[in-house]
Amino acid sequence: MKRIILLSILMLLLCSVNVYAQETEEQEAEVVDSMHFKYFGIRYAFEENMKSLYVDINYNEETPTQINIMRQIKINGKFYPVKRIGAKAFYGCRNITCVTIPDNVEIIDSSAFRWCVNLSNIGISSNVKRIGPDCFRNCTNLRNFHFPTKLTTISPGAFRASGLMEAVLPEGLQEICAYAFEGCKALAAVRFPKSLRIIGKEAFANCWALKTVSLYDNVRRVEEGAFMSCRSLVTVIFTKVQETYVKTIVSSKAFAECRALANVVCNTSRVGNVKDVLFHDEAFADCKFTPENVLYGGKPIVDPKVTKRKKGESEFEDENAKGIDNATRLRTSETVERGRKNIGVRKNTKRKK
Repeated sequence: MKRIILLSILMLLLCSVNVYAQETEEQEAEVVDSMHFKYFGIRYAFEENMKSLYVDINYNEETPTQINIMRQIKINGKFYPVKRIGAKAFYGCRNITCVTIPDNVEIIDSSAFRWCVNLSNIGISSNVKRIGPDCFRNCTNLRNFHFPTKLTTISPGAFRASGLMEAVLPEGLQEICAYAFEGCKALAAVRFPKSLRIIGKEAFANCWALKTVSLYDNVRRVEEGAFMSCRSLVTVIFTKVQETYVKTIVSSKAFAECRALANVVCNTSRVGNVKDVLFHDEAFADCKFTPENVLYGGKPIVDPKVTKRKKGESEFEDENAKGIDNATRLRTSETVERGRKNIGVRKNTKRKK
C-alpha cells in the first residue's frame, strides 16, 4: 500500500512539473478552425460566449500518456481560461495514465474519462463543483480519487465499475445518485459525511469488498438495492448526530443478497424511540438477517421494554403519514406480539386486587 501511495505521489509530481513547464510557454495554440484549437496534443474549443474554453473530444491515437489541462491558452495574442472538460472529452483513450486538472476548471462533463482503463492518477482541484454521469466509469485502474470539497452530488454512474479501493466523501455532499459506485468490486472502505441525505438506487450494489457501512441518521432515504449483493458486508450502523426528529427510510432490497450481514445497529440516545430508521419489510431480501433483528439503542425491536404500544397501534408513526405508502408501516403491534412469543415473553395476566 505504501508503495502504491509513493508511486501516486511521484506521478502527480511529474504531472505538476509538466504543467508548470507548459504554462510558462508563450506558444500560440494551433488553430483547427474558428472554434477549435490544439495545444500540446489536446483539443480545445470555445464556449458559446467566446470568453472561455472547454476541453473538446480527443482521440486515443492523438492523446499523450500524461494529460495536463491548461489553465489558459493563448489564441491570437489573447489568453482564454479553460473552465470545463467537455462530455466524452477523453472517452476510450486507453493510453492515458495521468491527468492534472487546474483549479479554474469547475465542471467535468458526462463520460469525460469513461473507459480510460489505464488511468491511475488524477490531480484534481477542490474547485470542481460537478462530476457528470458516467464520468470515470470503467476506469478499472483508478485506485484512489480525491473528492473535491465543493461537490454536493455524485452523478449517476460516475465511478461505476471503476477500480476504487476507498472513498472519503466530502462534508457538504448531499446525494449519491443511482449506480454511482455500482460494481466497484475492490471498494473496501467508504467514509460517509454527516451532510449526506440520499443514497440512490443500487449506488453501491456489487461492491464485493465493502465490509462496513456507517451512516449518520441525517440520511433521509436509502433507495432500492442501494447496497445489494455486497457479499462481504457484515455491519451496518446508523449513528444519531442530533436530537431533532429525522426519519431514515430504508427501501425494498436495500441490503438484498448481503448474505454475510450479521449486525444492523441504530444508535440513538432516545432508547425506546424506534421511529428514527424505518426498514421496508423486503430491505434484507435473501439474507439471514431480518428487520426484527435490528438493534435500536442496543435493544432488539421485540424487547417488551422498548416496544410498549397500545393494542392496534402502528409500531412506526410518521409525522407525514399521508406521504408514505403502507409498505413503510412495517411492523404493527401484532408483529411485536409474535416476537414476544418467540423469545418467551408473556403478558402479565394477574389482576390487581
